Formats: sequence, C-alpha cells, structure tokens
Amino acid sequence: MMRYLIALMCFFTLQNVYADMTLTIMDQDNKPVSDAVILLSKESVSTPDAVAIMDQIDESFVPRVLAIQKGQYVNFPNSDDIRHHVYSFSKPKAFEIKLYKGSEIPPIAFDKPGLVVLGCNIHDDMIGYIIVADNSYVIKTDKDGKASLPVKQGDIVTLWSERFIEGVNTTKEINITNDTEQTLSLELLPPIEIMDHSMGYGFGKKQW
Repeated sequence: MMRYLIALMCFFTLQNVYADMTLTIMDQDNKPVSDAVILLSKESVSTPDAVAIMDQIDESFVPRVLAIQKGQYVNFPNSDDIRHHVYSFSKPKAFEIKLYKGSEIPPIAFDKPGLVVLGCNIHDDMIGYIIVADNSYVIKTDKDGKASLPVKQGDIVTLWSERFIEGVNTTKEINITNDTEQTLSLELLPPIEIMDHSMGYGFGKKQW
C-alpha cells in the first residue's frame, strides 16, 4: 500500500512539473496581443525537415510573423498576380529574391538564430518577420493572445513583439509566476492592421 501511495505521489508531482501552462499577453487597452513570439531556451528542439512557408498575398507577407528553427528552410511563394522583390538586410540572414511570381523559387536556409526583417523593393509597406530560434522551444501567441508553454513557476522565457515601444530588435525576459496560467499586460504600440487572408487564396490553398 505504501509503495502504491509513493508511486501515486510521484505521478502527480511529475504531472505538475511537466504540464503545460497558458501564458496570455494583453496590451494596455486590455486587448489580446497576437503574433508575440515566446522562446524557451531550456527546451532543446531539433531542426524540422518540413519547409516553412512565408507567402505573399494581397501585397502582404502571410504570415506576417513566422517562427522557425535554426537550420530550417523557408519557401517564399508569391501568390499575387504582380511581381514582388523580397529582401532582408538582417545580420542572421541577408538575402534577395529579385522580381518574381509563383512558387518556383528554391527555399532558403536560415542557419543563424535571431530576427530577420523582410521587405519588398516594390511595395514599401510590405513588412514581415522571421524569428529563427536557436534550436529551442518557440511559439507564437494566437488571436486571443494565448500560448501554451512547457514551463513551471520560476522559469524565465524570452518575449518578442513587433509592437514593443523600444523597437523590433527588443526582447524581454518574463518570469513565470504560476504553474497553470498567467496573464501579462504590456505597454505597446497600437495594433498593426492586417487583412484577414484565412479564406482567401495562397500557396497550398484553393484559388478563388
């Protein structure tokens, strides 16, 4: 009987340690912050074989924020009927894809961790971001500002958001204070208005 109780206690202890907690990010107006990126360096992650996709739809990068692992490849299809000229001057990955349409461009490897800011030489308002994690756990907040993390009270995670007042090159360390859920309120720049492409066309989607 004692052996059973000890095993049961160990089971619930491990559940408490390894169960995911929910982190919610809100802005000063109590509105959810989507596309915030959270990194957890203590969790090692291998480089996925899958090629990530940064599409171009309605003169916008879709998704606007992409989180990948170091060594992962990214495809840059152009689903618009016009040509785009994608480039980045960012230190982790400077590259250029000159005027093109369609999806025949070979994928590009991102072999250094950090923030890669994307632009288009033809359309100045096209901005996109690729967060390259150093083979560690990375996740984006959803439309409700929520993310599920394999952390516990006392852990520290790194947070990035395009809306940081200090600029896009800023990251902040966040202390986890609860094992199940935690809400964080931040003073941020106003939300970026982005068109909803979820029902539209795009690489791997139905053409309307």
